[in-house]
Amino acid sequence: MIAVDGSAHSLNAVRYVAQNCPPAELKVNLMYVLPTAPETFWDLEKDAFFMQKMKNRYAQWKREARKLAQGFLDDAKNVLVKANVQEEQVGVILQERKLGIARDIIEECKKGYDAIVMGRKGSSKLEDLFLGSVSHKIVERISDTPAWVIGGDIRSNKMLLAVDASENSRKAVDYVGTFACATEVELSLYYVVRSFGLGFLEDFSTREEVIEDFVEEAEINVQRMFRYYRERLEKAGVAPARISTKHTLQSESRAADIIRQAKDGEYGTIVMGRRGLSKVHEFLMGRVTNKVLSRAEGFAVWIVP
Repeated sequence: MIAVDGSAHSLNAVRYVAQNCPPAELKVNLMYVLPTAPETFWDLEKDAFFMQKMKNRYAQWKREARKLAQGFLDDAKNVLVKANVQEEQVGVILQERKLGIARDIIEECKKGYDAIVMGRKGSSKLEDLFLGSVSHKIVERISDTPAWVIGGDIRSNKMLLAVDASENSRKAVDYVGTFACATEVELSLYYVVRSFGLGFLEDFSTREEVIEDFVEEAEINVQRMFRYYRERLEKAGVAPARISTKHTLQSESRAADIIRQAKDGEYGTIVMGRRGLSKVHEFLMGRVTNKVLSRAEGFAVWIVP
């Protein structure tokens, strides 16, 4: 499902799906939730004449808003059809807000979608931190459906899978495997090991020796994990030549290193599990995932539960 709102950001989300998803297997619903006037609109005056005048104007505004929304949905559908998605496989959901725009989209997601796709920012001028308010609420609250947050006009089809040894990472790898087997996407497994934090060891020679042992052990564990994930991707049908691996040891900021790797490697998409190994989390997401999402302007970020 692609959530749209008439903005350039949501049209980028449609283009991303059109360019990256195999059209023969794609079934899409475009969802547009029409906003309503805030309650304060009706509290400005109690005068009957004023209220009638405002109601007439509001009715006209709703008609115009619906017309604009329908035009945008037609344009979005054309983008998918031109990318060889079967026209009958593209559905349109146009409705007025019921529970709230974000909550209405989340309710629709409960019907069993493989992903909810949205632009990083919406049409509103009011932004919530680094994400548009609606996108931020959806990502924060949805826990059963993978969320794709599209941060611009993404042209690269290279994907960076930020992994660790957690169950959520395994799920993310399996999810990407089902997608990648039907495409020619290049995949790179990337693991970041945080700094060992051995400042409490005062003796320099001892600290160096311990770090050397840690690095050796970490290398063994990383390669074991990479072999496991490679096997799962290959079993899903991804050609071995399209899978590469990278890792960084003693990272001071795992989120910063993931973003840096994505930029340096010219990746278009970053994929992460919703939570990692740590039990400490912010809201419903892991700390690293949350930080990457907030900083990943210019990338598509997939968050897999």
